Formats: sequence, structure tokens, C-alpha cells
Amino acid sequence: MLTKDLILCRNDRGRLRPLFIPVDNERFQDLAAEILAVFDAEKGPSREEIDEVAAELTAQWPNLRQARGVLKAASDLAEFSQPAELDYVGCRQEVLRTAAELLRRQSFAGEESYRSAVTARLAGNALLESGELYADLPANDRLRAFPPLTSRQLLERYNCGLVQGLLLQAASLTIDAGASSPARLRRLMRYLKFFRLLARGEQRDDGLRLTVDGPASILDQTRRYGLQLASFFPAVCGLEVWRLQAEVAWRGQTCRLELDSDCGLVGHYRHFGAYVPEEVTMFEQHFRRTAAGWKILAEPAFLGGGRGGELIFPDFSFADDSGLVVHLELFHRWHQRQLSARLEHLERNPALPLIIGIDRAACRDQELRERLEQSETLDGRTFLFRDYPTVDKTLKCLERFPKR
Repeated sequence: MLTKDLILCRNDRGRLRPLFIPVDNERFQDLAAEILAVFDAEKGPSREEIDEVAAELTAQWPNLRQARGVLKAASDLAEFSQPAELDYVGCRQEVLRTAAELLRRQSFAGEESYRSAVTARLAGNALLESGELYADLPANDRLRAFPPLTSRQLLERYNCGLVQGLLLQAASLTIDAGASSPARLRRLMRYLKFFRLLARGEQRDDGLRLTVDGPASILDQTRRYGLQLASFFPAVCGLEVWRLQAEVAWRGQTCRLELDSDCGLVGHYRHFGAYVPEEVTMFEQHFRRTAAGWKILAEPAFLGGGRGGELIFPDFSFADDSGLVVHLELFHRWHQRQLSARLEHLERNPALPLIIGIDRAACRDQELRERLEQSETLDGRTFLFRDYPTVDKTLKCLERFPKR
């Protein structure tokens, strides 16, 4: 995504208008092609070499920030080699000590004879002999992999990154899904959960409306949450029909950002399976091995019964042998405000087939802890976890529900 210094947009009386690049424009496609040519993984250029060539390319473009933005979109996709776990600093110090000692003791006819004497004295210093003495410096990292992209695809990523950069400063985000297919909506919700975001859902005549808190409304770890929200945005572009509204802090003002599916933005998320976190996979595998009488449903269902007709989007749905379905919703460190409201709703509606997992980082408040301990309704319906829930704690809550 683009950093704030690279974002190009106009403030039209409080409404932000991102300056998107026309992806079919030949001049822009030529720029993208030149930048992509720099990231040739087969040649394995260093970061320094890429930066030098790219700087020369972008300096020739009329709008320098725009060209650097396209370069940033490409750079975010590059994978560089990491230095081996060797004592680079110690080896360099040895070379410098030896070189200084030789120079004090004798004179040399020239630079080459001096270099040869140092190399001979340090025979066996593998890093010196291989020329990798400074391989641990970031400038010397080598390009290891770069995805196959067309010029158009790179420009599409730039446009998407432009919006992502703005969403880093959002106070709220509303998404109207319109007449999108149920399969696309389920996929959107999986991305929402993958990025550990919590949304309030409302069924409307024209489709589903989601309201997501923005980083500017979160008190704890706002930068990390902002990155999660911005990373989620390309999944929105995967809907057939959508409309987005956000309140964004921009240059000292609170502005509106309004976009929809007609603006031509293209998301680059294709196969959700590639993005499933390892802890989710491990949880599902462990549950299937150990949870006798219960199974995880492939697609968590939307759960009605929220406040004022609000939909609840569980992280997991489970079914037992009798056909009973129970849902699990997880609350992470930046969900304290939503957690309190959900606990209150569950206490008022104990028949709701829902259990709640709470990250300990979201449960620092002593009053909240006492509420969990003292409430008869919440007893057995909630549990605490660190980073990710365990199967054992989940099962204990599931077993509290009476069989049909």
C-alpha cells in the first residue's frame, strides 16, 4: 500500500477524490513495464542496484510522486534473500585489524599488492574469499522472487494501494455489498475474520451493510489495526456490487471517502486458501482429530439475533451428532468496545447458540474480568485465550449446550 507521502488525491469540499491512474493508458503502461523490468528475479539484482535504476526511471516522469507510487507498489511484492547466520561483523573486524597491522609494518608498491598481502594473510576467511563480506547489509540483499505481473496489473495494484493508504487514517468504514452473490459475501467475511476485524452487519433491502471500526477509533495498537483494515480492502473489490464510505483524517481535516464498484478498482486476492493463517489450520486439524461428536462446518453461517436486527459473523460454526449448531466468535485485543456490547447482548439472550473467545489482551479491565466471573449466563459461554484459542477450551463450552 502507498505511504502518506505518495498518496495523490483532491479534497473537494470535504470529499476525498483519489487520483487513480488510467490502467489502459499507454504511457502509464510503459512506465509500469520499465519498472517491472527492473525486478528481474532471474538476474537477482541487489536492493542497491534496483534502487539506482528505479531512481533514474522515476526521475524522468513528469509526476515524481506518481512514478514513485508505482515503484512502491512493485517493491512491496519483491522477496529478497536474507544473509546467512554468520559473524559478518567479526569477519570485517578481523580484516580491518589485519589490514591496519600490515600497513604499519611495511610499505606496498600499490593498492593491488596491498590487497594481495591482506588476502594472503587471511586465507581461510570464507566471506572475504567469496566477496560476501558485506552481504548482511540491506543494500546487498538479492532479489529472490517476484510474481509474474502485467503492466496493467501493477497499475491496478497502485490504484488499490492508493485507497489502502487513505484507510490507514479512517475512523469508520461502511460497506454496502449490494446484490453480490452469497459465495462472494462468505468469502468477504472470511477475509474479515482473517484480518481479525470485527464488523456489525445489517440486512437491508438492497443487500448487506457492514460497518467496521477504523484505526482512528481504536485506542490500542492503532497502527497495527490500520494495516489490518487496509489489507482487507482488496477483498471488498472482489464483490460484484459494492459501495464504500469512510471518514478519513486528511491533512488536519475529517473528510469523506466514497467509492463503489463502478470506479474500476480491481482486488488482487484470488485464492483464499493461500491466506489461511497457520494457527487456524492447526486449530481445525486438532479439532477434527480430538472432538468426538462434533464437527466444524465448512462455512460459518451468518447468525441473526444481534442488537436491533444486527447480524453476527462467527469465526467458526460447529455441529454435533444431534444436529445442534453452535457458533464461536473471537474478540481480539482491539475489540474491547464491541466485546462489552456482545456480552451484554448474550446475557439478555441466553438462548443464542453462541460462545465467545476473548484474547487476554482485550480483557485487561478488572470490571470486565469480574463480570465474566460473576455472571451465571456467561459462565461456560466464554473463555480466555492468548493469541489463538485452544480446542480444549472450545470443547468445554460446546459441551455445556444441552443435546437435542
